[in-house]
Amino acid sequence: MTERRTFIKTAAAGLAAGSLALGAGAAEKKKAPAAPAEERIDPRKPFKRTSRFRSELVTVGMVGSRHGGHTSGIWGQNWNPDDTHIRTTGMNCRYVWCLREEDRQFYRDKYGFEPVKNPEDMIGKIDGVFVDDFNATPVNHLMAKPFLEAGVPTFVNRPCSTSMEKARFLVETAEKNKTPLMCGSTWEYTESCGDVRVSLQNVQDIKGYTAHNSMSDFYTHGVHGVYYIYSCLKDEIKKGRGPAVAASYMTPDWKNCNGCVTFEHKTPNGPYYGSLHEPCGANGNAYIRVFCSRPFDVEGKIPASPGYFIYNTWNAMQLVIQQMFETKKGPEEGFDILEKTAMFLMAFRSHLERKGAPVRREELEGWELMPPRKQDFGETAFSIEELKQIAKIFGGDYVEP
Repeated sequence: MTERRTFIKTAAAGLAAGSLALGAGAAEKKKAPAAPAEERIDPRKPFKRTSRFRSELVTVGMVGSRHGGHTSGIWGQNWNPDDTHIRTTGMNCRYVWCLREEDRQFYRDKYGFEPVKNPEDMIGKIDGVFVDDFNATPVNHLMAKPFLEAGVPTFVNRPCSTSMEKARFLVETAEKNKTPLMCGSTWEYTESCGDVRVSLQNVQDIKGYTAHNSMSDFYTHGVHGVYYIYSCLKDEIKKGRGPAVAASYMTPDWKNCNGCVTFEHKTPNGPYYGSLHEPCGANGNAYIRVFCSRPFDVEGKIPASPGYFIYNTWNAMQLVIQQMFETKKGPEEGFDILEKTAMFLMAFRSHLERKGAPVRREELEGWELMPPRKQDFGETAFSIEELKQIAKIFGGDYVEP
């Protein structure tokens, strides 16, 4: 195969040289026709494969940084695999916007992404966009805005936002422009959550639950456990059986594992309570046991070391995102995004300001979580000035809480 490829390349080069020699005079008289302009993508129309082999890939873009998301180490190799990885999605990332030049260079060199000067330069060239930058969480709503307004299906990596006001801005912008919006954890799209939801349809009352989630710090990975619980309970919550109205988070330090969050859930028959343990080094990524009216209870588990973990667990959400980009239909509603955000922020404020005492949902209004800071996450975190730069580029302002 190598010899054949070499021969073809050599022959092509020879033919090209001959053509140039024979047609030099004609080339001077007549310019080659201009390349056709790249066909623009209508982000609101469902993706269609037209080739004989149905092999076209969905074209996506990403806004973010090297150190603040999953693209640099995991998702990039799923979208644009090299010879050491296999393709696990039908997506190909063509474009990237980063604030820092070194991040643009990294993505260009490692995955072949084409950096764009302005984020909106991607619009018309992509079927969907990833907002993947944990360090820019306080301006996620602004980074998503131009894409939502243009109808580009948008995925925002967790945690969604640092305030309920900003989360509502995201949701309302998506709804106003009828654009699919998704913000999630890969835990939400495992079989575990689906099994629990189906089983809960058959129970009369939920009495409470206990859950655990393997984490590092609460900001980046403790949030997975919050989203996991919500995904398991969301059908019941939408029926009015258990929206979270308060949370308390007992832990010596949110930057380390081994804390416990307690949620209060409201139902027509009175409240029930659930606990989320946040350990590390335990035997399991996530688990939940929901206590129900006798003789029922319901269990779900994401094991710590399932076979082919990156394919059957981590990759699950990527395929759901791809489906959203292709069909232009989101897997969740704005209601879901706001519920998850409220659960996360109530717990965080409880630890930061109340020493673990409960924070009620209404107390989140007007409150904002601090941004990811260099003293907590190292030198790769954005400075306040960089957050202001990002906000300005995306047409907004950032005010430090």
